[in-house]
Amino acid sequence: MKIMFILTAYERGGTSTVARNLLDFLMEEKINVTLLTENMSDRHYPIDERVKVIDLKVSPQRNFLLKIFNVAHHLLSMRRSIASESPDVVVSFAFQANCYTLLSLLFRFGKRPKVIITEHTEEMFLKTKNSDLKYKFFKFFYRTLMLFLYGRADHIITVSKAIAGHVKKMFFVSSHKVKVVYNPVVVDKIKKLSAEGSVSVDFEDKAPCIATISRLSNEKGIHFLIHGFKILLETIDARLIIVGDGVDRLLLERMAEDLEIREKVIFTGWVDNPFKYLKKTDVFVLPSLWEGFPMVVLEAMACGIPVIVTDSSGGIREVIKDGINGLLIKSGSPISISESIHDLLSNKKKIHGMVEEAYKTVRHFDISEIKEQYKTLIFN
Repeated sequence: MKIMFILTAYERGGTSTVARNLLDFLMEEKINVTLLTENMSDRHYPIDERVKVIDLKVSPQRNFLLKIFNVAHHLLSMRRSIASESPDVVVSFAFQANCYTLLSLLFRFGKRPKVIITEHTEEMFLKTKNSDLKYKFFKFFYRTLMLFLYGRADHIITVSKAIAGHVKKMFFVSSHKVKVVYNPVVVDKIKKLSAEGSVSVDFEDKAPCIATISRLSNEKGIHFLIHGFKILLETIDARLIIVGDGVDRLLLERMAEDLEIREKVIFTGWVDNPFKYLKKTDVFVLPSLWEGFPMVVLEAMACGIPVIVTDSSGGIREVIKDGINGLLIKSGSPISISESIHDLLSNKKKIHGMVEEAYKTVRHFDISEIKEQYKTLIFN
């Protein structure tokens, strides 16, 4: 059997983490796999040498007309690649790659591969405060494509029940096509990595450390975390470790300087093994404005760190039971962030019980459980 994975970008991040975990599983099954991506990031997860990689090398464009040209170029290149490789099954990841995949297979002659698309975020289904006209246009553009195309897939995998409900309601997709399969984590591997090697941050200071791992862009809400951390420092001494990089990094660093807390906020940039940082911290916070099913929360839970997560999607509520295996807080509220961190740091008994329950939870999302659901959809 030949399987093709299709991603807009293969990088270090949530969707690519899911693809990487599934690729590892398919290599164990000795399946012929091709990975097709619009752009292979300079920072990406290692790929097994047996996986054939097709990098279309499509460069991001700011100009509107060049963006349209990119889409056309991408579609033609993808169509040629699918025809050349003749996969039995195509699995695409996230709405943009899903649309490109289904468009490239329109009016195809000859045998059509089974098409499995995966939906990872509620962004396309929720109203957002972003007033940028380009953003509004492309959101409308993709939602129109999704309405027209999603019903043509053989299976639609959503990473939460909430997203499944959106897909069925907004795109009139038959219920039997939509399957909820949660994102898989490799718990034992994460535990092993969390115990490996040294870190570039001095953790000898007795002050508690709060951590987040995120792409540094507006929707991740890191600016709210920094403001919440500022409020926290009015009552206790602490350190904030921000692992990740992105377009807003300089803006966030400047914000920390303006708030006069820069010496207590550490920006590590992207690191190859973030788990060894998590293992040494006291609390993990994910302050996102919206998410689908955040892998990083499960990874923090696997590291034995208590988690605080904004109640920004139905997918999060399917994982976090407030006060039991984590804390759910209001999105976009620095005060809620500050108060919840203070609450945890002041109650070691609560932390201990929460960490135990979190580890029981994350075991249900281990790759050993999730891969069987993918096997059923791919091979049957």
